[in-house]
Amino acid sequence: MSPSSSPWLRRQLSRRGSAAARTALLMSALAAVFVAGCTDEGGAPRSGAAEGKPTASAPSDASFPPGPPAAAGCAGKTLDHRDIRHPELGPVRVFLVQRPASAPPAGCVAAVTGSGRALAPVEVDANWSMEDPLRFAAPATDSTKNLFVIYNPGRYDGVLVLVPTADGFADIGWRSPDEYYSGGRFAFYYARPVGPGKNGEYTIVQSIKGCDPSCAEGATAKVILRWDGHDYLPTG
Repeated sequence: MSPSSSPWLRRQLSRRGSAAARTALLMSALAAVFVAGCTDEGGAPRSGAAEGKPTASAPSDASFPPGPPAAAGCAGKTLDHRDIRHPELGPVRVFLVQRPASAPPAGCVAAVTGSGRALAPVEVDANWSMEDPLRFAAPATDSTKNLFVIYNPGRYDGVLVLVPTADGFADIGWRSPDEYYSGGRFAFYYARPVGPGKNGEYTIVQSIKGCDPSCAEGATAKVILRWDGHDYLPTG
């Protein structure tokens, strides 16, 4: 009897062949799972951005200058900038500028579009002896597409809100230098942005100092302001 004709040996070879086949099939399946887990439906590698996580990347279809152009009327030291996507004008870079001491007011917010057009600047007072008296909120924008800048003219922080319009940003509403302290339509002194909340929007919490029996002794009340699509109005 030849070795290959042994019934016992044929059974062992058959079992070994089945085990090898099962192993090969398992390895093939694992490889398919691994490949599917590393690519999306289009075959591209996955990333946090591809899964819908927010990113801080700036608009990529524009080339911006490192500082505001002369046409912006906002000469001085550039402190910071943010690149945003304006709902009407597309990519826009917003600059925070410290003006020279000889050219009050002390601060300025300038902006330029991706095509190079300078938008109307926002003049703002800032006391440079304070810590970060002119800075962007973090994050600078919320789901309303409004942009938030924190300023301090000398004692308390205030909030500037740049509201996009068809040709730039809405008028802040200051009528005189004194209003750096009292505020304007989109400027809120002694205030801070809170959030963004679950709806993706900031609320503005403003403190109102009473003067009864005197301004030094008066109580301070807090007012919560929410965006209604046109203005920030008190709630409650």
